[in-house]
Amino acid sequence: MILFPFSRQTTHFVGIAIVAFCIMAYQVLLTRIFSVVLFYHYAFAGISLAMLGLTMGAQRLHYFKDRFSAARLEIEWVKAALGFAVSMVGLTLGFLFFPYFFPSAVALMPVLIYVFIVPFFYGGICVSLILTRSETPVGKLYAADLAGASFGCLGIVAVLFLFDPITVLFGLAFIASLTAWMMAAKAQSHIGTAKCLVAVFFILFATQGALYQTNQPHLHVMWAKGNKLEQNLFERWNTFSLVRVYPEKSIPFGWGFGHTHLEKSPDQLGLDIDAQAGTTITKFDGNLEPLSYLADDVINAGYNLRPAEDVAVIGVGGGRDILSALYFHTPHIVGVELNPSIFEALTKKFAGFSGHLDQRPDVSLVNAEARSWINQGHRSFDVIQISLIDTWAATAAGGLSMSENKLYTVNAWKDFLDHLTPNGFLSVSRWFDATQHTGELYRMLSLAADTLKQRGVSDNDIKNHVLVFAVDSRPGALFQAGVATLIISPSALTADELENARKTADAHGFRLLVAPDFAWDSVSRTIISGAADDAFYEHLPLDLKAPTDDRPFFFHMARMKDLIKGRAITDDMSISGWSNYAVKVMLGLLVTTIITTLYFTFVPMADTWKTLEDRRGLIPFAAYFAAIGLGFMLIEISQMQRLMIFLGHPVYGLTIVLFTLLLFGGIGSLNAGRFIGKPGFQRWLIPAALCFVLALLGLLTPLLTEQFKIYGILPRMIVSIALLAPAAFCMGMMFPLGMTASMRYRELQPWLWSVNGAFSVFGTILGTVISMELGIADAFWTGFACYLLCIPLIYKTSPRPAV
Repeated sequence: MILFPFSRQTTHFVGIAIVAFCIMAYQVLLTRIFSVVLFYHYAFAGISLAMLGLTMGAQRLHYFKDRFSAARLEIEWVKAALGFAVSMVGLTLGFLFFPYFFPSAVALMPVLIYVFIVPFFYGGICVSLILTRSETPVGKLYAADLAGASFGCLGIVAVLFLFDPITVLFGLAFIASLTAWMMAAKAQSHIGTAKCLVAVFFILFATQGALYQTNQPHLHVMWAKGNKLEQNLFERWNTFSLVRVYPEKSIPFGWGFGHTHLEKSPDQLGLDIDAQAGTTITKFDGNLEPLSYLADDVINAGYNLRPAEDVAVIGVGGGRDILSALYFHTPHIVGVELNPSIFEALTKKFAGFSGHLDQRPDVSLVNAEARSWINQGHRSFDVIQISLIDTWAATAAGGLSMSENKLYTVNAWKDFLDHLTPNGFLSVSRWFDATQHTGELYRMLSLAADTLKQRGVSDNDIKNHVLVFAVDSRPGALFQAGVATLIISPSALTADELENARKTADAHGFRLLVAPDFAWDSVSRTIISGAADDAFYEHLPLDLKAPTDDRPFFFHMARMKDLIKGRAITDDMSISGWSNYAVKVMLGLLVTTIITTLYFTFVPMADTWKTLEDRRGLIPFAAYFAAIGLGFMLIEISQMQRLMIFLGHPVYGLTIVLFTLLLFGGIGSLNAGRFIGKPGFQRWLIPAALCFVLALLGLLTPLLTEQFKIYGILPRMIVSIALLAPAAFCMGMMFPLGMTASMRYRELQPWLWSVNGAFSVFGTILGTVISMELGIADAFWTGFACYLLCIPLIYKTSPRPAV
């Protein structure tokens, strides 16, 4: 008792806050783990699993009212908290060290659901026990819950830059066990078990963390995407990636060679992100002659067209594109790299191997997000190069293989062209195969056409600003897919430059697919002619419209409605099945969550409904809690997707949105009693005020993000918080409002809370589906409609003044 001199009320506050902290942190941690071990299709499953587990925990209280009574609150809380800690560690370690070779999502998703729902189930018991059984005002408890969750989001972002996920896992288990010890001391039960687990998890945390920090052998992910991870020379985790460096073959590395290069190259090291997206670090001693093979890589075709004094390389990776610019004698090169772990590997750990590129007078390396960095400066470039860059940074917003990509939207390309010199050009390379992988090329052409139109270029003149070089895939090549490089210029290409392009293609073994006087097929010809309209795109087997910041899903080309109708996407425009496969996963999850939501809404009430006297009175409350659960997730998902682009970094978007919504939501919950308990106060005014604030949020977000995109990260963070805080404050009052209004159904409140959780699960998937199919704005306004529905619902349940 001396260690925890808290009152019972304070213990409840601390307990719910710390468990919420651990639940949120573990949820974000799972998105990171799923992205590495599995595929990005599963990254968003962390949110769904968390909400589903919390819902099941609440249902447990509904079924076993006597066991989970107010008198047994502390005892049952201790057992649930210890169950959360132990299951979290045991199940996650088993998942990380076991080789997974599931052929499809159909086989894998049930495993994920039934395995990883267990820790969240125990967490749900902890949260719902205190919310529904404690005598402390629910508004204050809910505020502590949201505040703990907000700091859990913030904390996990910080610690993943310092430790690996296994160290973080042990740390979360230690914190949860310590909290269980605190509650056990209050209940005078299970104290020995709690103390033992606290000691075990602390030793594991300290040992694993020390070994990771000193690059000593430690527990690490053994399998990723079906492959065993071996021979790591360098391993570094952060919130959005796992970066590894390993030995590489000495065959010259190239994305798309026009001529075969099999001779020995300079020594190379492989570098990959999340065990999939790879590049290379080339040994460089200042001698450019051994790098002559770079001239035959199609991604460098643009260097032969116009002289370049200033070049910006977006996505430095292992420095290969920097070496290309050096080989073509570029005087001033700026390399912009988003990932701090890659930046560390290139400029510190392997700086000597790569020739200390960051110390050269003709090279400047910047650790920043390229689009934001370019918008903040007033510098113009002759070349901006983007070579096969994928922001495969899975976040709690939901990724899939077609995760939002802020580099491949009309808005982004307009920003890039605005920062080119009059005779400069943007060079973008993507995968291409003339027989089965044409979707990315068509998407690039759509982007080029729409961007030029927005800059005032006429339809007939678009073709004069675009070139496409390509190298087809070849059996036995380093990469089985080919590559296409699109070059788009603010100024029209001259006849001399077109002739130079033909000579470049002949000399280096490239194909010239698109030029001012021809296009390789009817689809590309229509797009660059400016004649591609909605009807044209609708009749294509894939969705090839140009992505925008409202629909920034460059890799999402399979239409969900086509798959629902059974229309197979197997023609020449297929993109290796990734988009098709990912959309099938999303559809499967959508159906699964609908069934789950209905199950947790109706099945638990089957017996209670028969004996319930005031049945009709309960229905508005159930609809109310369903609406606020669905609405909150739709607003959260859409604002997160919007602000990830505005803030320029997936980590910032995740952190700012979750932290602000949860923290200011907690403040709103804490102050809800001032309004709800006031005599004569009309409860419907709270959802009405929320809808007014949300309408302003929806209208102001696109305007302010456009206006403030030229400023640094701190002003943009302040703008983001200022936008979100008022809405979060109002949303935080909605749950205690519902709990207070439904007090006459106190015994059924765990069920009402589970309805809220079930619809929140549905909202995580529905929000992602709406954003991909219709747009982020549509997802936001759907959430707004859910909260709008709350006005008549809460009005119907409000007491009427006496006549």
